[in-house]
Amino acid sequence: MNRLLFPTLLSLALLALVGLAFQPAAAGPADVTPLPPVQNPDGRAGTCYSFYYDPPEGPDRPFIPLAREAGSRWDRFDFSWPTIEPTNDNWNFGPHDDLVDDLQDGGIENIVGILLWTPDWVATGGTTALSLPRFDRRSPGWYAPVPRTGVARQAASAQSSPPQGLYLPWDHPDNYWGNYVNTVVSHFGDRVKYWEMWNEPEWEYFWTGTSADYAQLLKVGYLATKAACPDCTVLFGGLHYWANPAFYRWVLNTLNDDPDAPANNYFFDVMSVHLYSRSSNAYDVVNTIRSGMLEFVPEHPIWLTETGVPVWDDDLVDPDPTKYDYAATQEEAAAYVIQSYAEAWASGVERYFFFRTHDADMSEYFGLIRNDRSLRPAYVAFQVATTYLVSPTMTTRVDDPDGTRRVTLWGTPWGKLSVLWNRTPTTATFGYPAILPTATLVDRWGVTQTISATAGVYTLTLPGATANLVDDPDDPNDSDDPDDYIIGGEPYLVIEADTTPPTATVHPLPAVSYYTIPVSWEGADDATGVWLYDIQVREGVNGGWTSWLDLTTATSALYFGDQHDEMYCFRARAWDNAGNHGEWPIGAQACTTLDLSRRVHLDLEAIFGDANSNGVWDGGEITLTQVSLRFVDGAGADAVTPTVGASWEFTASLMPGDYTLVAVPDGWPSPPPGWLPRWLPLVVEAGGGVQEIWIEGLGLLPHNASRYLPVVMANQ
Repeated sequence: MNRLLFPTLLSLALLALVGLAFQPAAAGPADVTPLPPVQNPDGRAGTCYSFYYDPPEGPDRPFIPLAREAGSRWDRFDFSWPTIEPTNDNWNFGPHDDLVDDLQDGGIENIVGILLWTPDWVATGGTTALSLPRFDRRSPGWYAPVPRTGVARQAASAQSSPPQGLYLPWDHPDNYWGNYVNTVVSHFGDRVKYWEMWNEPEWEYFWTGTSADYAQLLKVGYLATKAACPDCTVLFGGLHYWANPAFYRWVLNTLNDDPDAPANNYFFDVMSVHLYSRSSNAYDVVNTIRSGMLEFVPEHPIWLTETGVPVWDDDLVDPDPTKYDYAATQEEAAAYVIQSYAEAWASGVERYFFFRTHDADMSEYFGLIRNDRSLRPAYVAFQVATTYLVSPTMTTRVDDPDGTRRVTLWGTPWGKLSVLWNRTPTTATFGYPAILPTATLVDRWGVTQTISATAGVYTLTLPGATANLVDDPDDPNDSDDPDDYIIGGEPYLVIEADTTPPTATVHPLPAVSYYTIPVSWEGADDATGVWLYDIQVREGVNGGWTSWLDLTTATSALYFGDQHDEMYCFRARAWDNAGNHGEWPIGAQACTTLDLSRRVHLDLEAIFGDANSNGVWDGGEITLTQVSLRFVDGAGADAVTPTVGASWEFTASLMPGDYTLVAVPDGWPSPPPGWLPRWLPLVVEAGGGVQEIWIEGLGLLPHNASRYLPVVMANQ
């Protein structure tokens, strides 16, 4: 939520400039021992505001190495406009340059810079100094929708107002926001490649403009960023969400109406979301936001750029702790880290930022680390998440009937990994289906043990949930449900260590296939067994590979190509029951040339003059012997060599479609009496084998009047 609680804008600016933060807490460190530094995370996880000095005068930033050792490779913090450009065209980059350099020298590889706050010299309204009241805990509406009350309203400040010139073209000299964004992005170049346009614009503390104003701010920021750095990534301002769940939809609706939006990715590359306290929000609300987004714009990645839960029971920093809604014990907060991290994988979140590294300048205690550098249990849980919950080939999520939630990461570098926790307050026994005889069980402290399956099942005891809401009986407006548990019980990881992918191959194909291509394949795996197959097809020697069948259990299928005399090639890869998949072979595994033609045998036994016009050949009709015969396609071209005679029999390979048998009597056109030509429609059907067309007799109608001649000639 990025809620830095400074009494004035000046102190916010000082934070961004020099990391001036806090006085260390007087209490001694808690008894939390970290795991060894996380060496091989997948780069998904980050923390917020890890750059603070300690002591305030520096020179050390001790939280940077602690964040890195926890597995973080990202940081996210403010690039405050009033600080960097305090007056028009007066730039002050030095402190931010030092900060960026220190982070990257400390191994924090990527930075999300939040571009926000309007300086007084370009503000359009508001006079109140930027500040937040120092309440002991958040008011209802911060962490979840609360019908009786919303987020506390703030008096409008100049710093949260839309800047002057916002609706001018982004590169107009009087569009000060466009100039600020372009200048900052240009200055940092490759050192900072991810830029977030403002923060929590639904909340009037940060933004007092309308949703249309924010859409314009986002558009200008996007264009200004891409002009300076085409390969930089632009983030939508992180959604507070609960302050106004419809706000982002209003913005996207405005962007959707902009004719320039489709060519500019609708003016953002990533949707940024902030969700707190309820671990399942990282799945449920993220999917709600994705669905809302897709009503207006195409799919965009979603990043969880702030998530966390405040702790209420830390007597090392609060001598008189009291439980309150949407806060957690330190143990529950550790469970939150692993559960929300797994839920975010299941919802397709690409990046996960924990808010925050420590407690500095916060009225609540969110930090993985206390201000005195001692660690909370959540720090170790973060290490567990960044160590084990990495690089799956796919993720699934299941709610079992007994209240167990199971998020499975398939095909990780550790093998098949499931995160399990109990959503009910009662201890549960859960039978987890095994794919191997033994597995490794990991708790949130990173302690491991080997477990064995009995009759194909691992039996686990899952503690009940404890993080419930509190109904205050003395408050008639408080209707919180004490049976509402915002965090599940202790999570466990079950790892089945199969990391070797299976093999797969497509069986050889004939040199030529007719009409359809019968493709078959097989796979092999010596551990958990083959589960699924992916099959790709390539049309033509120089064509690209495209998906045909994905995640299929079948081992054969018919392929229907539509290009005659073209080569079709196939390749396969297999998935095993741990979620490992083989690599695609570089070349094709089987090829065939597709012949779409059909062998047709036509047997026309006789041609007769149909004197009584009954269309019946009964042997008493007049036999015609010198009839010109053609078999033509839909364009009127001969499909076989024409002939002359009293009958016709041929076998030919023809493309499926509509054809016509044309019979023209000898001497035509001729004056009456005589016989009229005949056009008999025929269809060559697609398929295998030989199509038989048998015609016992083809009757030509009598030609007794010259008035028929123009009609017949027209038909020719």
